[in-house]
Amino acid sequence: MTRENPEKKAIFLRKIDLAEKKLSTANYKGTRDFYPEDMQLRNWMFEIMKKVVISYGYREYDGPILESLDIYKAKSGQEIVDKQLYDFIDKGERHVAIRPEMTPTLARMVAGRARDLPRPIRWFSLPNLWRYEAPGHGRLREHWQLNVDIFGVNSVNAEIEIISLACDILFAFNAPKDSFRVKFSHRGILSSFLRNTLSLLPEKEEAVAKILDKKNKVTQEEFESSLLDLLPNPTDQLKLIDQYLNSNIDTVLQISGIPEEPVIYIQEFYDKIKILGISESVEFDPSIIRGFDYYTGFIFEIFDTNKQNKRSLYGGGRYDNLIGLFSNEELSGIGFGLGDVTLENFLKTHNLIPEFNRDSSVYLTLMNNALFSDILLLARELRREGIDTEINLDGNQKLGKQISIAEKKGYRYLLVLGEDEIKDNNVILKDLKESNQKIISKNQLMIDLKLVLGI
Repeated sequence: MTRENPEKKAIFLRKIDLAEKKLSTANYKGTRDFYPEDMQLRNWMFEIMKKVVISYGYREYDGPILESLDIYKAKSGQEIVDKQLYDFIDKGERHVAIRPEMTPTLARMVAGRARDLPRPIRWFSLPNLWRYEAPGHGRLREHWQLNVDIFGVNSVNAEIEIISLACDILFAFNAPKDSFRVKFSHRGILSSFLRNTLSLLPEKEEAVAKILDKKNKVTQEEFESSLLDLLPNPTDQLKLIDQYLNSNIDTVLQISGIPEEPVIYIQEFYDKIKILGISESVEFDPSIIRGFDYYTGFIFEIFDTNKQNKRSLYGGGRYDNLIGLFSNEELSGIGFGLGDVTLENFLKTHNLIPEFNRDSSVYLTLMNNALFSDILLLARELRREGIDTEINLDGNQKLGKQISIAEKKGYRYLLVLGEDEIKDNNVILKDLKESNQKIISKNQLMIDLKLVLGI
């Protein structure tokens, strides 16, 4: 019987132990890993959104991902503060939170320079946001959100610009006019209906409003049942609610308790929006609620019309005195937030995402390691001319293998510079899509290559 080697046994056991302790490759629930192809899509989306917003004269800002918890207690809704914040005590014993939204940071920053900023103030940002909530379709714990806001304009002209911009973002992705609907209302109409028409106590207004907001997501029986305990006179009040939800921009004033001022405001908005040629995509909807304790005037949401993704894409509205917590100066604003998750779902549903390729860049082969210096110099010349160039770094690989790698990476064009080409001052350009090639004089390479690449 052979004697067991204690040292070998110890090494064997350590290997088993290490294997059992391997960390999971799964990402944190509610987040995403962005592999290169995912980053290509994300960057494409962000670049188009930014281009549209900047074309309207908006300037980009950003702020810290950490803020004092107090700022969210004062500026965010109760549900966010109580249930959705990622908050902790830092090493300096300060209670901080990872930002769940950008508005509190925006309020703080605008208040800090309110007297020095020329009006109107047009700002936008694309921050990374975190909320602890159940992940689902169009909703994750971590996402990016385009925030667009304009301050210092108290007329309906600001609403026109915001809606025009919001629609132009989707049009920039080639979205058809019938692929989405803009539904708008006014907080003054909703509040008056709840308070004056239904005679609700203040503490019940928000609860009833949230049920109205979910009207189209439940059955009529479920809808009415959820309201019974909140209405002092359900029989008559359910009829009023039905009248309210089925009203339009011309009939809403027929409901008792609705004031003229907010109705005239939205009528002016609707008349002016017709000039832009998008009125067929815009409609009054009294069930639009938005943040009950946040918005004070015009409110809107944009919905996907496709049945496979029939949901709200994004929305916003007007709010008064955004900076009141930080300053005595009053400043009204209007804005919206568009999340990257809902936008991506919309684009996928309507087949609006293009095929990403590297048709405007080249892959440079290395025929043997002795030619590496020549390859480096050629790549440097190409990059200086604005041509993105990736080099193969293994001169021992056969050309067929290098071509296979280039194809897998999405390259269409491949350059070959071997000993014969160097001797004759030529370069071979291969079109992997068309399966052809041509010899180009090195002196003519940059000109011909730019024509081929469309640069």
